[in-house]
Amino acid sequence: MQRIHFKFLEAGVSLESDWPELVGVLSKDFWSFAMSTESSSTFKLKIVKSNMRPDFPVMKATFQNQNAIVYDVRNNRYCDYYGEAFATINFKTNEAVIFSDNFEKAHEVAYLMILSRVGKKLDLMGFHKIHAFAISFKGKALVCMMPSKGGKSTLLMELLKDDRVKMLSDDIPLIGPHGFVYSFPLKLGLNTIPESLKINNRDENIYQMNRTHYGVKNLVCTRGLDGKVEKAGTAFSNVILLSAQRYNEEKSIINSESWPSSFKGLFLHGVIGLGTPMVLEYFWENGINDFLVKTKIFFLRLSRFFFFSLKSTKLNISLGRNPELAARQILNYLENKNNSSSTGIK
Repeated sequence: MQRIHFKFLEAGVSLESDWPELVGVLSKDFWSFAMSTESSSTFKLKIVKSNMRPDFPVMKATFQNQNAIVYDVRNNRYCDYYGEAFATINFKTNEAVIFSDNFEKAHEVAYLMILSRVGKKLDLMGFHKIHAFAISFKGKALVCMMPSKGGKSTLLMELLKDDRVKMLSDDIPLIGPHGFVYSFPLKLGLNTIPESLKINNRDENIYQMNRTHYGVKNLVCTRGLDGKVEKAGTAFSNVILLSAQRYNEEKSIINSESWPSSFKGLFLHGVIGLGTPMVLEYFWENGINDFLVKTKIFFLRLSRFFFFSLKSTKLNISLGRNPELAARQILNYLENKNNSSSTGIK
C-alpha cells in the first residue's frame, strides 16, 4: 500500500492505495497541496484495485443520476457507478473506499470525491469555490468568469505567455474572508497544449483524464509550470472581477460592469456553484443535521460573494475571435490600472 497526504488550506486528505499508477496521477492532480505527513481534519480515502463488487445493502436506491446509483444506511453511503466502480462512504468518520479495476473511472471518482469532500469542509470554514480562472499580475488578482466552452482555457494560455502573469487557478479559485481571492492551483486542463507553453519535463508532467460525460482532457501538473503558479493559499485583496462572453468580432471590448450583472454571475458560478466539481453523492448527506449544514453553507456563500461583489473592481469583456489580442487588451488594462494606482490617479 502507498500513502500520500494533501492539505487544502486547513482541510486535509490522506490517500492510501495498492495501485501505484493511480497514486501517481492523483499526486500530479494535487501536486501544489502535497504534504509529507497527515494533517488534522483529514478525509481518509482508500482505493482498492479490484473488479469484485463489495457487499451492498439489499434495499431500494436512495437516488439515481447519470453518475451512479446510491444507497444510504444511516451514516453510510454506497455508490454503484454502473459496474465500472463502487464506493462506500462513512460520513460520520469521514472515510471512504473506492473499488475498481478501471483506471480512468477510478481516477475520475477519486478526483471528484476529494474535491467534493474538501469543498464542503472549506465552505464551512468560509472559503468558497467559484467556477472561473484566476491570475495574478503585479500584486493584483484577476478573476474571469465565463460560460462553459466560452474559451476560458485558451484565454488563460495567452495570458500565461506573459512573464509577469502567474496562475492562481485554471478552474476554481477560492473567495475567502474580507473578499480576498486565494490561490487554489490544481492541474492545468487544456484541450490542446500549445508548444509555446513552457513546461518542464513535458513527458512527465503532461498527462490525461478521461471523464465519463466530458471526454479526454490534456492536463499539466503544476510541478511542470515552474515560476508560473502562485503558492497554494496565497491571498490577494486587490481584485478585478471580469465577466466574459463571446463576441463575433476580431477585437474584444472591455467595459465597466454593473453590480446587478456582476452579482448574477457570482450567484450562478459561486453561490449555486455551476461548473464547480461538487458532486451530489459526495457532498449531499441525508438527515436534518446536514440540511442545516447545507443551509448554513448557502448563506455563507451568499454573504461572502455579496461582499466580494462590492469590494472588487467589476469589468465585462466581449471576447472577440482573437484570444492573443484579447490577452494583450486585458494586460494593457491591468498595466494602466497599476500605473494609475501608483501615481494616485483614481
